[in-house]
Parts: sequence; structure tokens; C-alpha cells
Amino acid sequence: MNIRSHQTLQKILNQFFFSIPFLIFLLLMTVSITSVVGQRFKAMGIIGANTAQIDGDSLYGFKKLGISSGARLSYTNNKTWDLSLEMLYSQRGSSEKLFNTSKGRNINLNFIEFPVIFSLRDWYQEADKYYKVRVEGGLTYGYLFGAEADGYDVSEVRKNDISYLVAAGINFTKRLGFSMRYTTSFLNLYTGPRSDINYKSYFLTFRTEYQF
Repeated sequence: MNIRSHQTLQKILNQFFFSIPFLIFLLLMTVSITSVVGQRFKAMGIIGANTAQIDGDSLYGFKKLGISSGARLSYTNNKTWDLSLEMLYSQRGSSEKLFNTSKGRNINLNFIEFPVIFSLRDWYQEADKYYKVRVEGGLTYGYLFGAEADGYDVSEVRKNDISYLVAAGINFTKRLGFSMRYTTSFLNLYTGPRSDINYKSYFLTFRTEYQF
């Protein structure tokens, strides 16, 4: 393994191990909140993956793989809707290759995200008292705390991002579920003086979810 490949592997490992304590912290936080506020609030732990790209950077396809992990707090009721707030560690960007090697251009963007989500639920399971499927829409604020790139200048990347999302989910049991989400930014990632540059970030997320 050459030096550059070793450095690339080390960056991936650092990002992965950073997300583990972050996830544990979020889970403890949401469990604590849930115990205080009562039965109308439900906490959920989330771990999954993003496949991302940036429109306008001459790289095509959802080839940037990244981690999506965090927690969710939902206000629920006896009806078919709920309102949720999430806090996520989210890796996005773009890549020339799906499994990035020492060659090829790529952009790595690390965000903390705060989605606010409205959900509609259906297919009620009478025996276990839960809804099996849901569709969702919402807005998310993202704060960029880390950026690096091969072949690109990241000094003028926007730190604060606003996006919208749509999603669908299914619960296999009362506690365990899976969801797919599409998120796209309203804002241009580029903040420099050139008016002809427009970089828009968007990504797919595949998540495993566990409700406490």
C-alpha cells in the first residue's frame, strides 16, 4: 500500500470512529429526554449511509459514500401523523469513483444536520400497536464543520446549508425499521465572487432505525 492509499484509508477510519461516540452521545441524550417528557415523545437511534453527488462539479452519479448516523425525537399521537426533530452526523460530497482509491477527484464534506420532519403513517398493526409504513417531508439545516478535496479548492464552500427532504419508511417490528430519503440543497455551495458557478449538493440516504 502506497503512502497516499494509506492516508485515504486513515481518513475513512477516522471519520468512522468519530461517528461512533457521536452516535452514542445522541442516543443517551434522546433516551434521557424521552424519560422526562413522557409517552407522547419517542426516541429513535439511526445508522445508515449516504450516496451523494454535487451538481455542477463535472462529476456524475451518486458515487460519494458516507456515514449518516444520529438520533430522532418524535412527537406522536393517536392519529396518523407525527412531527420529528433529528440530529445527524452526515458525510456528503462527490467522487469520481464509487469506491474511491488513490486516484480520482473527490470532495469530502462533513455536516451536522438538524432535520425537522412531518410524517404520515398507515397500515396499523393492531396486535403490536404500531404503524407499519410512513411517508415524510421536511426541511433540514446543515452546518459544515469539515471539508477537503482532491482537485478542488474548498476555501469558499458554504458553511450553513438549508435543504428539503422526502422519504419513505417501513417498520419490520414495533422497534426496528428501515427508510430511504432524498435530500437536496436550496443553496449554492460556492460562496466566491464568480456568479457563473453553481454547485448544488444532493444525496440519497439508506437508514436502519431502532425505536426505544
